[in-house]
This record gives sequence, structure tokens and C-alpha cells, in this order.
Amino acid sequence: MKRLLLLLLALLCAGCACQTKPGDPVRVGFLLTSLEKERYHKDRTFFTREVEKQGAQVDFESSRGDASVQIEQARQALSEGIRCLVLHAVDRQAAQAVVEMAHQAKVPVVGYDRSLPGIPFDWAVVHDSQAVGRAQAEFAVRALGPAGGEVAILKGTEGNPVAEAITRANLEVLQAIPGVRVVGVVPHAHWVAEEAHASTRNLLKRYPDLKALLANNSSLARGAIQALRESHRESSIYVAGADADLANCQLVARGLQGMDVLKEIEPLARGAAQVAVALARGQEPILQVPQHRVDREGPVPTLVLPVRPFDRQTLEEVVVGSGFHPRVAVFPTASPTRGNYPED
Repeated sequence: MKRLLLLLLALLCAGCACQTKPGDPVRVGFLLTSLEKERYHKDRTFFTREVEKQGAQVDFESSRGDASVQIEQARQALSEGIRCLVLHAVDRQAAQAVVEMAHQAKVPVVGYDRSLPGIPFDWAVVHDSQAVGRAQAEFAVRALGPAGGEVAILKGTEGNPVAEAITRANLEVLQAIPGVRVVGVVPHAHWVAEEAHASTRNLLKRYPDLKALLANNSSLARGAIQALRESHRESSIYVAGADADLANCQLVARGLQGMDVLKEIEPLARGAAQVAVALARGQEPILQVPQHRVDREGPVPTLVLPVRPFDRQTLEEVVVGSGFHPRVAVFPTASPTRGNYPED
């Protein structure tokens, strides 16, 4: 029954491309899962800027993490004549439904920031999530030293491709190190600090000798650090995050968080915009994104963007030097006489 409904929706959209009149600007759709995380506002801004630079227009929607809303937004965008759809999928079910509708309407779909094996995207544009997970684990192992210790992983949504890739890489590194024991992999449905605060409190009760926490994103790392500070354990447990949210960069500067990973949003969004506009015009994408690779070995051509791990020693070089956050925001109480690192 569900498949029949999706097919009917697809048939309704089948003639949408012809609604674009000759001379009208090319329109691409951009569907983000949400705008609740700090970084997603940057995705929208950089994507829109690049599309408009190329003489096209953006139809943008955010689904607030609701798969049914995202499917309806895609149906509406297709009915209004977009020529390419960039999809930051809520989940696999939403991705499958949207791709089926779009392909029925002869509209290509670009998977954004989430690689979903088995979903027939026309292109995908992603960060190297496995590199994120490897870097987190390698930094933690160095911090633990020869003695090793107990480590827990604060995972994002179960089944989410980014969460799975980061966690898998975490485990590949950690399980190869003698003396390091992974005591828990805890999923978090919404990737938010409140969830990680609760799960970290539980982990501290169950594993009083815990030595490190690896979080799939910056928000989960913040929740963990809040719980550690309440338990007066912030100086004894190493925390790794990912996404380089401003608050986490400040925590790294203060020595409360061990490391984070910069996943630069501008090249990701620019790359997706360049791919989308080219596909909308029936052209092969010619990318002008630095330090990228295009993986054509699998069924979906994929633009893969590098990531940059950093700790307190490399924070200014990586985060400030890249322009991701301004120095005055990362080090809000720093002064020339005291050096770069604000006091706690």
C-alpha cells in the first residue's frame, strides 16, 4: 500500500519539468533535515550563494527531522518545476521515496552530506566521515597513553549513515589497541546535548573508571562535558567531538574538550551547488572545489571533502586560520599578554 501511494505521488509529479518556461532561470531544490544545528544555517547560506552565482535559483525547505514532511516537500518542489533536487535525507525511507518520485519526473537527485548505500542518487556530496572517526580514536589513544583504559562512544541516530561511518572507524582503531576497551556504544535519536548529558551520567555510574568519550558530533560532546563537570570528572575523561561548533572550539581552547573535527561547510555546499546546477542544465559537473576527490568506483559518483582534526595546540591554525570561526569568538577572553588560551 505504501509503495502504491508513493507511485501515485510520483505520477502526479511526472510532468513537472515541463512547467519551466523558456527563458526562466534554472531552479534547484535544497531540502535540509533541519535548521536546529548551528552548522545547517551555513549549509543554506553557502549553497544559495553558489547557486545564485551561477545564475540559478534555490527553492529551500527544512523538514524539522520529519520524514513525512520531507517527502511532501519534495513532491511540492517537483510539482513546481525544479530541475534538480539536493537532498539531506531524514532517513533511508524518505530518501528512497524522494528519489523514486524525482526519477519518475526525470529530475536528478544529489545526496547531500549523507551517503546511503543502495539509494540510487545521481550524485552524492559528502565529508569523509570515516576520517572523522579515525581521527577521534587516534587522538584519544594518544591521550590515554600506554595504560589505555575504558572508552565509550556517543553515537548519533542508529542507522544514520554518518553515525555508522564515524562509529565504525572509531571501533576499527580502538579495537586494534591493546589495553583499550570499548565499554559502550550509545545511540542518540536526535544528536542533541540533552540526550548525551543523560547517557553520560548513566555511563559514569556504570563505568567509574571510564577514560574517554568519543562523540559523533559537537552537540553530543557538549552534553557529555556538562555531565562530566557536574560530576567533577572533566579533568580525568578525554572528550572528542565533530563539527567544530563555536561552543566546542571554546571548550577545546579552555582544555575542557580534547579535540574536535572541522568539517568545512563552504566547500561541501559549494560542491553540491555546482553539481546540482550542472545536472539541472543537463551537463557533466565540472567542480571548482579545492582539495576534493571524486569517487566513481561505486554506483553513485561521489564528491568527497576532507576533514581537519584539531586540538588545543592546533585550534588557531585549523579553525581560525581557515576562517571557519573568528579568533575573537574562539578566544573571547584572550589577551596578548596572556597568550591564546582563556582561563576556565
